[in-house]
Amino acid sequence: MKEQMNDSEFNQLLETAARRNLTADEETRLRAFLAKDTSAGGRWEDEIVLTRLLRRLPDAPLSSNFTAQVLLAVEREEQSRLQARGFLRWFVWRRPAVRFAAACLVLGLAGLSHHQYRSLMRAKMAVSLANVTSGVDTAARAAQLQAVELWQDFEPIYRLSHAQAQADEELLAALK
Repeated sequence: MKEQMNDSEFNQLLETAARRNLTADEETRLRAFLAKDTSAGGRWEDEIVLTRLLRRLPDAPLSSNFTAQVLLAVEREEQSRLQARGFLRWFVWRRPAVRFAAACLVLGLAGLSHHQYRSLMRAKMAVSLANVTSGVDTAARAAQLQAVELWQDFEPIYRLSHAQAQADEELLAALK
């Protein structure tokens, strides 16, 4: 036994009926579906009537110069396409010499850009180094002390940093 028809199959039969007459098997399936679904019967009748009315209409007349109009539209389309890329039309990529020249130009510009970038970085580094050395120079002048003056208080400071903390008994007694 065949499966029951669904809405998509019904719509497909409507389209088929608009193009050609239905076969006996298709008509049998359609009648079975219409018997089960009463609302589909009204849609079927409307579509059939509309299809018959459309078939009775005469074909739309073509103008006498239809072919000329089509060819003119094609020519306009081609002209607009050529004008869109017209400014590059002189630049023919099919020639190997043109491709080689373009590649050399791109490589040359890339090399020049890299050189400019490196020069700029070197100039920034020189300015930064000059700023650092000017600060070091003033610090070096301040540190130019006599060796005796520099090392005079080294031992007491060294002993203080390594001495263990001892409780100050007098201070603790005063705080209590």
